[in-house]
Amino acid sequence: MRPRRAIAQVSALAAVALAFDVEAEPLRLRADALATTSSPVGLMVLGGDGGVGDAVSAQALVWIGADPDDFVGDALVIEVAARTPHRAAELRVGRLVATLGGLRPVHVDGTAARVRLPHRFDIEVVGGVPVARRFGAHAWDWLAGGRVARRLGDAGAIGVAAFERREGGRLAVRELGVDAAMTRGRNDGAVRAAIDLIDPALADLRIAVTRRWRALRGELTIDHRSPTHLLPATSLFTVLGDVASDRAGIAVRWRAAPRLDVAAELGARRVDPDLAADGYARATLRLDDAGRGAIVGELRRAGAIDGGWTGARIAVRVPRGRWSVALEGELVRPDIDRGRGTLWPWGLGAIGWSAGQWDAALALEATSSPTDRVRVDALAQLSRRWELR
Repeated sequence: MRPRRAIAQVSALAAVALAFDVEAEPLRLRADALATTSSPVGLMVLGGDGGVGDAVSAQALVWIGADPDDFVGDALVIEVAARTPHRAAELRVGRLVATLGGLRPVHVDGTAARVRLPHRFDIEVVGGVPVARRFGAHAWDWLAGGRVARRLGDAGAIGVAAFERREGGRLAVRELGVDAAMTRGRNDGAVRAAIDLIDPALADLRIAVTRRWRALRGELTIDHRSPTHLLPATSLFTVLGDVASDRAGIAVRWRAAPRLDVAAELGARRVDPDLAADGYARATLRLDDAGRGAIVGELRRAGAIDGGWTGARIAVRVPRGRWSVALEGELVRPDIDRGRGTLWPWGLGAIGWSAGQWDAALALEATSSPTDRVRVDALAQLSRRWELR
């Protein structure tokens, strides 16, 4: 299954599913079975979460996939969390995702803990074994990290974090991170940065400043990211060249009417030494107060060093009782033909049905792209929820 097609189809099915109300109960279980004609392949996702009293909760997410050549399965999250009243302390054990301030999120088989101390200090720690497919970790693989933060009342916080990961006993990642956030009236500001301590350099930086008015919100962002902050240290991409990417952008969001939102963004990205511009303008008209039905129109421009593209998109989602219909279409024009066509159309339609604890949906996708003159794929989904009091 190609990632873009799978994500697009699942997004359309998710939009259909979200058009229906689902009550939240103390213990929730869900099973989703999906099948696609793309490979063809199948996928089953089993998820559950709930509380065992006020102090202990658990959650799990497991997927099982199959194609004609292989049968695979894995657990994404299996964790138990215990916390004290008012969340002064929390402990999580199992397979989990943890974040430490300005550092990258980590997927770990281990433990994560957080405690609030007097004088508005917070301490967070995480440790364990990096997650490998099918619990296939190697000997002497481990990671550990921690963060110390100081809360600034209700206005924000500032923190410092450190993290180290070993692969086969060899040092793979060692980073220092700082983060800060502040709110004052209608203004918000946040900054986070990560410094690579193995080959000292700025690995990641994000600065965001937001200003709110009555129906308008403006945001200025500045990002710097190094490939070593995204890829393993042994990746050929980092070995052959570590070229940083910088981007600055201005975004505006406007509540033009009670059910109409307008958003636009203009940015520029520099990949040394080249510069490319990108941006979008999007309008969303909600067909009901809850936003279960909507009409979305979008224009997008993506610049690139070797030729970008300009595209238009329209999407419609309409719920009617137990049924819901979603339609989406895109038309993209590349800057450079290169013998692969001057227009790339793409369309997707989905229909969903919900009754009691059952949900079902079917999506059909048609596209013409540089790799396929004409292609049609289908994706089916069947879901069941169990809600236990």
